[in-house]
Amino acid sequence: MSTLAMPVPVQTDGPDLATHLPELRMMLEEQRRFRIDQLHIHDGSADEHHVDVLDTSADNARVEVDAAVQAAARLALDDIETALERMTSGRYGQCAQCSAPIPVERLLAIPQAPLCMHCQRRAEHRR
Repeated sequence: MSTLAMPVPVQTDGPDLATHLPELRMMLEEQRRFRIDQLHIHDGSADEHHVDVLDTSADNARVEVDAAVQAAARLALDDIETALERMTSGRYGQCAQCSAPIPVERLLAIPQAPLCMHCQRRAEHRR
């Protein structure tokens, strides 16, 4: 007669968010500094370029690229600031739409993530 081993319960709740909060805060603050530096660099970049009449289209393209980089950096900075606010208010790691916990693994990959994967997928399908 053979005996079967009892299955080992699988831990489904993953790593504890509280354990990772200092690391996540440090990641967000580092990203925040980067975005602020990026915005300061691009704020002055238009003044650094000499406009050559013969190269107007290249200068226009450079201005458009700088504007796009600035806009993306501002959006990223807003997301980071909002995540830091959620951390301060105790709502960090909780989905902004359905209130489900956001897995720590997701937050370690995207510390500013406001949505769980389910709500993120729904939001992407609506676009």
